[in-house]
Amino acid sequence: MTYDGAEKRGTAAGKLNVVAKRVVVEGDLRFISEEQKNRARVRMREIVGKNLPRASAQISFEDSYPAMSPTPGNYELLRVLDEASRANGLGRIVAFDPGKRGAGDVSFVAPFVSGLDGLGAAGGDSHEPGEFVELDTFPTLIKRAALLIYRLTR
Repeated sequence: MTYDGAEKRGTAAGKLNVVAKRVVVEGDLRFISEEQKNRARVRMREIVGKNLPRASAQISFEDSYPAMSPTPGNYELLRVLDEASRANGLGRIVAFDPGKRGAGDVSFVAPFVSGLDGLGAAGGDSHEPGEFVELDTFPTLIKRAALLIYRLTR
């Protein structure tokens, strides 16, 4: 087995009926509060600590993006964005389930200021080789963002 941590890539070879001597698994953990993250890590450590005979396991964690918990201030910003969108005839804006969203750069300042994530381009296949952006959505998104900024500064 070989593993390149920088490239997040590995190879393995061997017979199909043989138990591997060593396995490396990497993943990420999504959470909406630091408390939720810490509870998950405690539980994961408990599971890893219960090794079967002649087996051992280790687990380690590396922080990347912090939590972005829903707050009243964030919902107030969303209300203003929704009003701006509807005033422009661009449709209603509703909150995405916090438990299903990914990480956003705004989470680094979320403990200090209210913020929104997901105001950028529409598209699909995020973080995959076929990722794409729907460029024709830009005029709508720009109008919505401009009206939001205007309303927040008045």
